[in-house]
Amino acid sequence: MDKIYVNSMKPSILYIDESTIESDRVDSHFYHSKYMINEKKLIKSGLKIVTLGEVISKMNSPIGWQGIPSASYLPKGIGIPLIRVQNVSDLMLDKDTLIGVQEYIYQEQPAIQAEAEDIIITRVGTIGRVCIIPQGIDKIAMGQNLTRIKVDTDIISSEFLTIFMASEYCQLQMRRYAYGGVQPSLTNKNIKQLLIPIPTSEIQKYIGDKVRRAEELREEAKRLKEEAEDTLDRELKLNELHMKLKDSKKKYGWRDIELLKQRIDSDYYADKFIIKEEHLKNHTRENMFLNDLTEVIFTGKKLIENENGEEVCYIQSGDISSNFLDVNNKVKVNTDKLRLLEQKDILLAKDGETIGKLAVNYSDKKLILNEHTYCLRLKQTHKIYSGYIYYLLRNELLNDLIKREATGSAQKGLNQDFTIKIVIPMIDQKIISRLDELEELRCKNIYQSKQLIQQAKQDVEVLIEGNFDMSKLNDTTTESR
Repeated sequence: MDKIYVNSMKPSILYIDESTIESDRVDSHFYHSKYMINEKKLIKSGLKIVTLGEVISKMNSPIGWQGIPSASYLPKGIGIPLIRVQNVSDLMLDKDTLIGVQEYIYQEQPAIQAEAEDIIITRVGTIGRVCIIPQGIDKIAMGQNLTRIKVDTDIISSEFLTIFMASEYCQLQMRRYAYGGVQPSLTNKNIKQLLIPIPTSEIQKYIGDKVRRAEELREEAKRLKEEAEDTLDRELKLNELHMKLKDSKKKYGWRDIELLKQRIDSDYYADKFIIKEEHLKNHTRENMFLNDLTEVIFTGKKLIENENGEEVCYIQSGDISSNFLDVNNKVKVNTDKLRLLEQKDILLAKDGETIGKLAVNYSDKKLILNEHTYCLRLKQTHKIYSGYIYYLLRNELLNDLIKREATGSAQKGLNQDFTIKIVIPMIDQKIISRLDELEELRCKNIYQSKQLIQQAKQDVEVLIEGNFDMSKLNDTTTESR
């Protein structure tokens, strides 16, 4: 590594000693300046550096013909849980979208087997996502394109290793070792070659504790969401609605002529919509339209960025695609003529693939919208309804009442008058208040979790750069006493 001389980053021009060239990689991209500088920083960090293969006690993954045929997939909650690439994000395992697989397949194929506290790595397509299988999952099967590793925790903690693998220092290594263009791939051999720093156990614990705390906050957020959903199901008797829909076998029916004045497309009057509307109206004493609760509805506009402008977060419809408000995209703009979002504003995707997705703004950042997202600002007297409206309209049984109002052919979209047709059943005010409280706390837990993950990544980076503040360890020790 001492015999590397970088002449230029763009284009990448460097001189390296022949001893640095690997016999099985002669492609120039493998020796790009950014990769070689990254590797040199790791080696010169002053930390003990080992390959990942030196700390792995177990490693397996389905390769080639091995794996699970899609015909063997089972619904969520049945059989052995099955983790796929889409379940791995933000250093967490998304348990909500896990499906299942038949147990005999898991038992017959050691290559797909994983268990609690293993690290899962995505190695094909979207490479380099990592997560730890949480406690409470004794067995879990892996789909294609994943690798499972179990590490020697006497050498390195799983939490520290996971956050390092999510850092730019390891992500650059994985991009370097990947084969292919459109579909980059890592082999298990490549993964074992990754360079890993081994700091003191105190530093590993300090950084790893942030990852553990982030996971606890995510789990608490999930519990709050489940409580809110159960509360709504109970209040509106949604299980009863589910059975009505299941039992309905009508392919056509009579409709009042007054109804037909609203729209002329027959799908608008499908039996499922009529059943849902009647159920909501019949199970509450009072109903209001969403429009009656709303003070103003507006969208944003295309931005003209300005280097001298104020930095704000720019919310696009994709930022609420998971029914949660992500606030990562920052821009500099002149905000004088832009409408900023307020606390408890409801955001709703109005067109495109994300139509009908929604989130409530509980962020403390300055936010602006794009032109594809509505802001529904409730009247001051009804601000407390934000959480309730959110859980009502995102419910899988009721969300299509919003999409039903969309018009257009090539790309459907919502006009602002959709709010005069969306019925909001009135329930007990204490329950409405509780739902708002649950959603605000859930969002704040997720934001705090994301912040801890970001802090842990920064800790890893300053550690490798030699700027880690060791006094932080003493502060943690004092607090624990």
